[in-house]
Amino acid sequence: MAAIYSGIHLKLKSPQTPWTDKLKLARFAWISPQCVLPNKEQVLFDWTSHALTLFHSKKIDLSQEVAEGLWVYFDDVIHSKKLQSVLSLGKTISLRITTAQVINDRILDHCSGGQHSSPSLATVLSVLSGILSSPVLSVTYTAKYELLAELLARLSRLACSRLSQQQQQQQPGAEALSTRELETLLLTLTTYLSVQRQQTNTNRVFTQVTSHLLQPLLVLRHLLSSGVASAPEEREDGQLRHRQQQHVAKEIRGKVDAALQAALFSPDNLQSYKDELLTSPLPGEDAAAPGGGRKGRGGKVFASPVGTIVEKLCVPGSCGCEPAVLYVVVSASLPLLFRFALDAFCKGGQNKLLCFHLMTKFARALDFTEDVTPGDSFKAENWSLALLALENLLGGCANADVYNVAADRIQHGDVQLKFYRQLAQLLFAHAQTASPAWHRCLRTLLALNHMILEPDLDQLIASVWVDYGHTEPRVQKARDALVSSTLTTYAKLRQLPRLFEELLGVVVCRPAAATDEKPRQPLLSKHVGDTLAICVQEAPFSQSLALCELILRRIQSDLLPDAQEQNAEATRKLLSLSVLLHSVLFSLKTLDHATPVPNVRQMQTFMLEMFTVLKPVLVWVNSLPPSCSSSSSAWCQDVRESSLLLTYTWVEVDSLFQMHCSKYSLSGDEPEPEGEVEDKGSQLLSEALAKDCDPAALVNFNSTGQVLLKLLALQKMKKILLINASSSSDVGSMEVLRKAAKFVVGRGHTSSTSLLGQTWDLQISSIDVDSFPVAHWYVVATNLPMIAPFLTEEDVTHLSELLLTSVLGNDDEQKESKSGLTVTAISNQLLHSALLVELPCLYSAVLQSIIRRLSQILNAQGAGSICPSLLKPGDESSGKVCDMETGTDEAACDGDVDASTVKKMESAVQEILTTVVSGSLVDLPAEQVTDILRLLKVGGSLNADAMSLKDYSDLFLTTFMMATCTQPCRDVEAPVRTAFLTDTYGLLTSLLTGSNAQYALKIARGSKLLEGFMTSVFSWAEKGLFANLSRADWHLVLQAACRFLQRLLELIVERKSSMRLNLEQFTTFLLVKSEEVTSAATVTVTVTATSSACSASSPPALQLQLLLASLSTAADVMTSSLGRNTQLDETLVQLLEKILSVTGPAVKMSLTSRQVEDEGAQAFSVNVVTGMLQSELAWISQQAAKQQQEVEEEEGQKMAEGIHTPQLRHGELYQSCGQQILRELFSAPCSMELLRSALHFLLVYHTAMVQVKDLGLGELFVDVSHNVHKLLSADWLSQAELQELLNPVSHLIGQLVSESTPEQFHTLLLLLRECLDGAYITQGRHRELSSGVTIARLVSTCELPESCSKMFWLTAPQIISTLVSIVRDCGKDASLITCVAIPVLQALSVLLRQGEGLLSNPHHVILGLEATQFIPLDHLPIQSYHAAFEAIHEVLFAIIQCHSQVMLRSAPAFLNSFYRLVASIMVEGKQRADVDKVFLERDGRELLKCAQLVERMYSHIAATAEGFTILSSFMVAQYVTQLQKGTLMPEIKSHLTEGIYSILDMCTESDIKFLKTTLPPGLREVFSELYGSFQHYHKAQRQGEDKYTV
Repeated sequence: MAAIYSGIHLKLKSPQTPWTDKLKLARFAWISPQCVLPNKEQVLFDWTSHALTLFHSKKIDLSQEVAEGLWVYFDDVIHSKKLQSVLSLGKTISLRITTAQVINDRILDHCSGGQHSSPSLATVLSVLSGILSSPVLSVTYTAKYELLAELLARLSRLACSRLSQQQQQQQPGAEALSTRELETLLLTLTTYLSVQRQQTNTNRVFTQVTSHLLQPLLVLRHLLSSGVASAPEEREDGQLRHRQQQHVAKEIRGKVDAALQAALFSPDNLQSYKDELLTSPLPGEDAAAPGGGRKGRGGKVFASPVGTIVEKLCVPGSCGCEPAVLYVVVSASLPLLFRFALDAFCKGGQNKLLCFHLMTKFARALDFTEDVTPGDSFKAENWSLALLALENLLGGCANADVYNVAADRIQHGDVQLKFYRQLAQLLFAHAQTASPAWHRCLRTLLALNHMILEPDLDQLIASVWVDYGHTEPRVQKARDALVSSTLTTYAKLRQLPRLFEELLGVVVCRPAAATDEKPRQPLLSKHVGDTLAICVQEAPFSQSLALCELILRRIQSDLLPDAQEQNAEATRKLLSLSVLLHSVLFSLKTLDHATPVPNVRQMQTFMLEMFTVLKPVLVWVNSLPPSCSSSSSAWCQDVRESSLLLTYTWVEVDSLFQMHCSKYSLSGDEPEPEGEVEDKGSQLLSEALAKDCDPAALVNFNSTGQVLLKLLALQKMKKILLINASSSSDVGSMEVLRKAAKFVVGRGHTSSTSLLGQTWDLQISSIDVDSFPVAHWYVVATNLPMIAPFLTEEDVTHLSELLLTSVLGNDDEQKESKSGLTVTAISNQLLHSALLVELPCLYSAVLQSIIRRLSQILNAQGAGSICPSLLKPGDESSGKVCDMETGTDEAACDGDVDASTVKKMESAVQEILTTVVSGSLVDLPAEQVTDILRLLKVGGSLNADAMSLKDYSDLFLTTFMMATCTQPCRDVEAPVRTAFLTDTYGLLTSLLTGSNAQYALKIARGSKLLEGFMTSVFSWAEKGLFANLSRADWHLVLQAACRFLQRLLELIVERKSSMRLNLEQFTTFLLVKSEEVTSAATVTVTVTATSSACSASSPPALQLQLLLASLSTAADVMTSSLGRNTQLDETLVQLLEKILSVTGPAVKMSLTSRQVEDEGAQAFSVNVVTGMLQSELAWISQQAAKQQQEVEEEEGQKMAEGIHTPQLRHGELYQSCGQQILRELFSAPCSMELLRSALHFLLVYHTAMVQVKDLGLGELFVDVSHNVHKLLSADWLSQAELQELLNPVSHLIGQLVSESTPEQFHTLLLLLRECLDGAYITQGRHRELSSGVTIARLVSTCELPESCSKMFWLTAPQIISTLVSIVRDCGKDASLITCVAIPVLQALSVLLRQGEGLLSNPHHVILGLEATQFIPLDHLPIQSYHAAFEAIHEVLFAIIQCHSQVMLRSAPAFLNSFYRLVASIMVEGKQRADVDKVFLERDGRELLKCAQLVERMYSHIAATAEGFTILSSFMVAQYVTQLQKGTLMPEIKSHLTEGIYSILDMCTESDIKFLKTTLPPGLREVFSELYGSFQHYHKAQRQGEDKYTV
């Protein structure tokens, strides 16, 4: 057969054989083992390559089908497993260069984007990827660098063409760039980068890159950065494919950056850049440059590399880009190339001037001339791109510290300053104030040197600060940052007066309106105002005062004369300077008693001068004719605002200085009578408030003027209160105060709910019609303590309604906006502050508003007819003044309440209870329920202790009525229904926890409240209103009801009055209700006995759960109340006996009704049985104590021994429940709630068995121990769930062993011996092993009886040895470290810590030290790493802390173990270039904890210096050795450094000399630096502390 097929190669070469047959023969020859050809693979490979070369060189004519078949065959051969196996055997198969050239040409054909019949691009790229993926085949490309560069250039152009068409949508039918094409491009780029790095001739690489690759790669990078869209055929895979493409695109960009940086800015080319950019050699520049003055490795240096780069980058049409797109690429690429140059040439501060000149070349390449002016071809639409590029270029210079002001002036003749000045002139000559980049460029220039912008300071202030008119947030943010930087810079230079001179000159001299005739923006935005305040506070007092004088002088000399001539422009400027003066004065540091006298006198002089200027202005403003006072007159409004603002500023500052500085006086040198100092402020106030706080006068003022008038009214109130503080207030003053308070509140100004969402930035200049309600409410809220005592009831009611309305607004409005305050935010802060409680009138009004709104909602649904006493509308406010003192007294004590009010409350209670008994509930629609929920939320946030008795009773009864007499309609959604119930029950519970809670029992008998509440809840359940609630919602309702029931019962017990009667009546109610519910449940069980399932949400089932919850709650309260006094105990014991008598049957009914299949219901039943058992234990204890007392009294002490121990009445129930729990504890997955309940029951059940001395106690001990072990071994428990169970399991084991006998404890030790078997590791029984380890750890921490303790610690050495053996085995398998080894080490550390003084053999302690060596710390996930690190550290810390003598005898071994931790954290904590912020935020915290543990251990070692003095130098040498291997993260290094400082404290002088002598040179420098910092920081601080140490 071999002979038959041996002539195939002749047929392939024969021209008579048709090409279709040749293709079939070639395929057959390749796949058939029966075809024998010498060197068959190479022959077929060459035949295919030769055929393709001939076809594409047009030497043979083939059909398109055959040509495509050849390419497909070639692709199949390259990707065949047969070829891979042949190559893996070491056989060489070569690819012809002509074939590679054909591939390159085919890619070039597709770059044009036209239609090509053969071959398809996908086939060509598949062939190419197969060639480049094979090291043998890719030699054809890698051996010829130019061929590979050509391939990369053509692939880049192809990708650019596809991406450009796809993103710009120039051709709707254009084929998108696929993931396969991107991956092929990445493969080619990776291959090229590898070959480029192997090139020895850097000139050759530079030439190839600039000639063929520079522009294509940068265009490709730009297009990839703009985003990669999914190909149409791949969009069905959605975002996954898109993310994959983005990942590949990111890798391509990284490879492009690496290739360009290595090719264009090689250190070998540095001299070429110097020859081009530096016209003359510079001192120290050549010497400092790495490789400076050397020729490239490829031979002679080449000329003008920068010019070549710029020329090749900017050449049009190279990649088919339009001029607009090309400029985008150029502007984005130049900063990138400059960054590459900085990374290559500017390391260590070298070649700074070279980098500067490179930056100038790149800046001018943005189509600017040599004089840095726009070129003839520069287009206006390119300004934003050019500014972004300039911003990045300047930012690179600033970050690299290229510009040194002194060096530039002394050594280089201000060459950099001159260029930056040219840039500044360019920016100002072509100001682009609408561009954020323009502002950022100026800010960077200012940061480089303020002298760059100093000559154009007036133009900067005019264009950026004064005449600024853009409101776009991005532009506003950049502008504010520039203005703030200007203020900060001149403040640091102590030249704020110089800056303000320019500012005032611009404001005064330039027109007040912009070109579009719109007024200027306010001078001070919030950000600029905050910065100005900081600068003024930090400036010297003389400079701050000079600013005020400059502003006042400009106002007096330049603006007031024109303003008095009714010049509208002058009045606008006057308002701007008034705001500026207000801001500066309010930012000054206040005068105090310690202020120097010269400063005080200067301030007095200024205040007098300002008063002199201000008073005539006020007189003039008040004398204006009525025709000028209308609000439509703009100049008049500006004058009024300016005068009011300056007056308010002067009065506020003057009052502040008077209060804090005794040296401050405006009376001059001669003393004047008291009150004369007040006259100047009073004069200004009387002039400003000419209408005596008349609300009608506000119509003549705009929003800002109205706020200022209210602030002046507040100042007037302050002055009156200060004057009358020491004397009795007269009637006239009180009337003025009331009038002023009413004027400040101004009902109607903030009543518009449509403006509640408006914001205000706390700047007076920004107050307008929209922000006025916020500003007004802010003024009122911040001054409430002063104005509240003088408000009428109408005003207080208005404020409370406004407060409540704003708080009940949308949730989005309830948070403080980033841009300022809102009415809702202010109201929320006021509502939750302690201030509201101190204002009892307003607090009561808020409560009454809540109650009134609730009553309105209920009345609207007809609830007023069933409870008229409570819901009857109250009397209107009388208009009298609120008395703060009366309100405070009423809230502070249980004072007498009006008899009519008490009678009204009692009638309301009776009406509510009557309605509950009748069962006629009021339906509430969904909208009303939502409104009630909002009101309940506000009511729940108020402090119940601060409520007056009337408000408390009204709120309590209204809420109680809603909880018992209303119900949401059936169409209300279940979550809303649940929220309604839980919120009403929760508010009732919180009201019963306050100091007024006892008053609730004065207006109604406690038992009646309990019966009414429970009747309503049972009525809900009976009517099926809970049926549509989910299990979780039902449990929330049940818990809320039980909390209210518990609190009310506790209150009855605490009050003591009629306690027995109330409890007996409620107990009787429960007994009756129990009979009804169990009867109904029995009927239900009988009816559904034949059915397969019984709904757990049926009314009888829910009633039964409700009954059990109420019985359990009542029993718990009574049980917890036992032991207070004998009489109370007798009552409670009797009642407990009655409750227990019905609880048992109810529980049995619940368990037998097949309604506890749900895990939530099972947990509830277990909790009920547990509570029942605890109550019965308490009852048994009381009975036993009573019986013993009777016997002692009658028979004497000798007969007491024969007392019979009472037995559990429901022992069978408890036993069956315990047995079922033990059977099901570990058998199947269940919820954590059920597991916690089950474990708690077992604990209580074991306690009960001990108390009643049950004979089956030993069996119970064994069963519980084994079942707990099986639970902890369950595979269905996660690690997090196991951690959650540790606490209840610990309590259960503690109860077991604390009452165990030696025999019982011996069975537990046998269980431990069985569990701690190293064979479990090989058998894969890891959970069982971990369970035994956990039990051993928990037992070691329990308080054991003396006999059991001896048994355990005699066994402990064997346990330790077993644990060490387990750790040794786990260290060989990384998968066991987290689940087994770490828990074992944790148990080992606990055993060592608890065994202090009990482990007599030091060998077993040393075994623990040995165990730490077996855990590998490398290649672990960060969470596992931290857990292992901490476990090892805790073992070492337990040894050094609890077994110090053993540790000292084995100090070298201890230090070796500890050194593993040090070396590990220093390896993991190294700085890495590939570490991103997400890693630092997520994993950095864990590493930081490890570093803190190392610092802790170092400190503890230093505290036991006596055993480590000899080894201290050894520890330092180890640390230094690791420190040299890499740079640590700063946070980690700080902790490690502090730790090693503690060891250096132990080193003697001889140790230091020894280290300096013996360490190798590299380590010696590291140690010298470490020791230097130790002496400079740590030792100096330590010596300073030692001075004050006794």
